Amino acid sequence: MLGVAIRIAQRMGIHSESILAKCTALEAEMSRRLWWSLIIFDTRIGEMADSKATSLLPAWDCRVPLNVNDSDLRQEMKEPPQVQGKSTDALFAVVRSELADFVRHTMFHLSFFGPAARPIDTNIQHGTHTDSKMDSLGKVVEDRYLNFCDPDNPLHFMTIWTTRGNLAKFRLMEHHFRYSDSSLHQAAAQRDAALSYALSMLECNTKLMTSPLTKGFIWMVYSYFPFMGYIQIVQHLKWRPMSAQATKAWQIMSDNYHARLDSLSVKDRFFKLLTSFVLQAWEAREAALKQSGEASATPEIVLSIRHSLEHMALDADNSSAGQPYGAINIESPDFAMSMPMGLGSHGPIHGMGGHDDYVFSGPGACPDIPGISPRNLDLDHLDWSAMDWDLGNALNSETGASK
Repeated sequence: MLGVAIRIAQRMGIHSESILAKCTALEAEMSRRLWWSLIIFDTRIGEMADSKATSLLPAWDCRVPLNVNDSDLRQEMKEPPQVQGKSTDALFAVVRSELADFVRHTMFHLSFFGPAARPIDTNIQHGTHTDSKMDSLGKVVEDRYLNFCDPDNPLHFMTIWTTRGNLAKFRLMEHHFRYSDSSLHQAAAQRDAALSYALSMLECNTKLMTSPLTKGFIWMVYSYFPFMGYIQIVQHLKWRPMSAQATKAWQIMSDNYHARLDSLSVKDRFFKLLTSFVLQAWEAREAALKQSGEASATPEIVLSIRHSLEHMALDADNSSAGQPYGAINIESPDFAMSMPMGLGSHGPIHGMGGHDDYVFSGPGACPDIPGISPRNLDLDHLDWSAMDWDLGNALNSETGASK
């Protein structure tokens, strides 16, 4: 139905400003709102089903909707309404559309979704480009919108933390695009930067999950699990278990995990994948602490995971036939980690909301997941454009299983 709606919208021409110029001011503005809603939703669905969806490629020129109230749009108006204030009914939709419009023109987006449309920039390819497009966007969005938001207003609260979470995600994606083939990827400053983006993703998600202000939007928040951030963090913690930010990172993961506990299912295969990674990182931390003679309290996330696994072990129906739980090593370079492109999403492996979204075959934790092997996962060396993104469909087509 979504595909049909988009095709109808294209035939109507609401994606083209030259066609919208022939419409009334009201019709043109409502068309822009409709087009961006459709295209962002299509991008979201594409992350879960077809990672090479090209919805956001700059092949159309529909402008971002105006930041105006619904009451400002009237049938009789001859000209588009003037943007009067920073806070309007359309704030959330406008900000996410602006982020999407910016991202679809970036090098990291074009490199993955439309390599032929990407201009050649050898500085970026070799990791020597010093300007961060996402940092510039972040400043503009903060100054233009977020600084004027009332954090006690539910819509504003959602806008603030959804936007900041998305900005952190896009910074992490940009970071890996810029440094994956560069000798700078091993530099402490680069590793710390990547960790800070991942931690910010989880912190923003925790605020959304725990605030009473998001009660009316919790259906949306539940759907977006920051898996990419978790992978970045646990990999850092396994490599550098005694780093200066390790204690803070464990606390942030614990807070987010606790906030999302009700939305997680121990029967979900990605729950098992995530917890396997977390436990491996904690084992590295415990070994380092033991070697140094230091003592440290076990993080809440580890205690909760162990508690869940103990209950699973007691359940004969969920028995894994003696297979070791932590069978996947988080250091595998072939691990098919998602690079999400849509606004608000965290990739095809976000779906941990109590649903068995993907069916894994074979013995052990998940040995048949395309791209996963018991070797080292190195996010800095991942070929973002060559990975098998359509994880769920690949598994189902190979096993003949269905959700």
